[in-house]
Amino acid sequence: MELAHTGLGRGLLALIRCAVLDGSSEDLLAYLRTPGLVREPYLTDHLEAEVRRLGVSSAAQAREIWEGAENRWALKEIDALAGARDRPAFLASLDRQLERLFANPWRRSAPVFEGAELDDPRAFTAVHAAIAELSALTGEMDYQRVHDVLAGLGVRAGSEPQPGRVQVTSPEAIRARRFQAVFVCGLQEHEFPRRSASEPFLSDVDRRDIARATGLVLGLREDQLERERYLFYVCASRAERELVLSSRYCDEEGNPQARSFFLDDAEEALGDLSEHVLTRSLSDMTWEFGCAPTEAEWERTLARDGPRRASGLPRPLTAPGALRALNGRKAVSAGALERFASCPVKWLVEDVMKPEKLEPDPEQMVRGSYAHRVLELTFRTLRERTGSRRVTTENLPEAERILVSALTELQGEFRLSPNQTRVRAAVRRLEFDLLRYLRHEAGRDGVFEPEHLELRFGFEGGEHAAVELEGGLRVRGVIDRVDTWGGWALVRDYKSGRVGSHKEADWERENRFQAALYMLVVERALGLRAAGGVYVPLSGTDRRPRGLVAEEVAGELGSDFLDNDTKPEEEFGGRKEWAQRAIAEVAEGMAAGRVSPCPDSCAYRGGCSYPQICRVED
Repeated sequence: MELAHTGLGRGLLALIRCAVLDGSSEDLLAYLRTPGLVREPYLTDHLEAEVRRLGVSSAAQAREIWEGAENRWALKEIDALAGARDRPAFLASLDRQLERLFANPWRRSAPVFEGAELDDPRAFTAVHAAIAELSALTGEMDYQRVHDVLAGLGVRAGSEPQPGRVQVTSPEAIRARRFQAVFVCGLQEHEFPRRSASEPFLSDVDRRDIARATGLVLGLREDQLERERYLFYVCASRAERELVLSSRYCDEEGNPQARSFFLDDAEEALGDLSEHVLTRSLSDMTWEFGCAPTEAEWERTLARDGPRRASGLPRPLTAPGALRALNGRKAVSAGALERFASCPVKWLVEDVMKPEKLEPDPEQMVRGSYAHRVLELTFRTLRERTGSRRVTTENLPEAERILVSALTELQGEFRLSPNQTRVRAAVRRLEFDLLRYLRHEAGRDGVFEPEHLELRFGFEGGEHAAVELEGGLRVRGVIDRVDTWGGWALVRDYKSGRVGSHKEADWERENRFQAALYMLVVERALGLRAAGGVYVPLSGTDRRPRGLVAEEVAGELGSDFLDNDTKPEEEFGGRKEWAQRAIAEVAEGMAAGRVSPCPDSCAYRGGCSYPQICRVED
């Protein structure tokens, strides 16, 4: 096998890439996973989780994370290899690193290698000899070439041939040997023998004519076929006790396949073999659960046993400790309430279990957080410069300059993508959307003005404590923006996309009560009367907010709101009462641990967000 397929070789090649080539974070992880290098493998596992979560791509960035964490050490060997002044010094340093990596697993011991343990000693011997040969060369050779030469080294792996062992090999390698049993696999048409390749210039007939006329012998397709027939004969004649010829009658998708005509030759020579034929279906060719070598094979094993029954679905929580933990919470977030209402299992995973993330936050989520911070900074700075946070046609140019500056200032805080080209495109799209939003703000009428930005309540050290609702429920959260006028407050919740489905008429059906909850919060925390709660789109062609607004102050709010969302005092109060009842029911279900899957409302546009945990099947 190639050197990179051995534990020692994979680590050494990764070290070269990290030191002198354009190493990736995967290369540093491969180096740290060299057998014996890190005694506590969980340290490398934690690094991999952090690298994946942050979207880190380079070895240098991954190294910064490694060396900046507790209980880690500096990877000085990378600097030592990178600091070699020339190729001889580099190869000498590489040889020392090879010896160190090879000795690491066996420190303070005198091992006697056997079986699979011999693979790394063979790899060490091969690389040590190759480095000596490279050191003797006088021509120019860059680091990439050194890496490629070492990567292409062949290393013999596995045990020596002996009774009771199986050897996987090619027909050419067994021509002068005998075996108790031989299994010839892949006897399919176009595989063994291989598909006939068309001649680009001369057919076999033309080649024979040329050979007769000129004496120039050109290779024929028939020669290739005869060679493969000879190799089949070699395979079939090496067995002393048992010969097994194997072919497929269909592929893994069930499509029919033709067997090799070499099987017909064997039947013609050996007679009727029908009583010795063993046929197995695709369902028979599966692994046990713990032995499947690939994800595809594991999925086939699952399919073999059929769908799981409903008994495996999540059920209500009954453990006293779990229920005490749920009831002992000081405050519940507004987002958690909506998650439980949409799917209790999703709430259980994201708010209770909280599994460690192994991937960066989705770009859309990061983009939304970025937009919120930019708008917050824009409105705050606008008041400092103009005395008002409201965007008008007069101060629109100043607001636009502030926003563009804020985008640049805050860009480093948000990782939109590991690809810098995508980052530039995403920032440009966000700038376009937010500038259009400011122009829409400048064009609307009404007298309400942004007063509270990113209003936090219920967080330690925050300006406002957790807000207690009916029934003693305490909630915490962050309100994107609160506009005020004359003792009234309008709640605005930013959304990255369209908000057509966030209209008040759909709140009850969609279990959407976050805006209504924030209306209750501003009444209790700020002592203001709620004028409405709306969802504001930051992109799209229709920039009008959707939600619920009070008809009583419709004139002061302006004409930016649809008539369907504007309600008279009685209906407006009724929607707030509905929200209080819905929130109380959800909170009661959370405290009681009433967990059940709701795949129709779990993920965006339906479907299950966590099928590996929930195990809901159609």
